[in-house]
Order: sequence, then structure tokens, then C-alpha cells
Amino acid sequence: MDLDPALRSILGCPHCKGPLEPHEGPPPELHCARCQRAWPVEQGVPQLVSERERPLTP
Repeated sequence: MDLDPALRSILGCPHCKGPLEPHEGPPPELHCARCQRAWPVEQGVPQLVSERERPLTP
């Protein structure tokens, strides 16, 4: 995943403020283990808006 390490270190879940973990995909995403939600990363830019989130399924 093409995500800047400095950016990744300061990002948190928009809902619970928990840590976000990268997942290579496809498509590349950031996952929140606490909320069980995912957001896409497009060209190195996380799309952390509610319109782009999806629930993680077990």
C-alpha cells in the first residue's frame, strides 16, 4: 500500500478513534478492528468519509 508512514501514524478511526490497520486488498483499505469497518485507500489517500466506509464481515 502506498500510504505515507507519517500519515498512517496519526490516522485514527473516525468513529472510535482506534488504530487503523492497512490491508493490501485488492482494493487497498484501512481497517478498524474495534468498529469492524473499512475505508478504501486511493492513490495513497485514505477515503475516511462515511459514504466510502463499509462493514467488515467475518
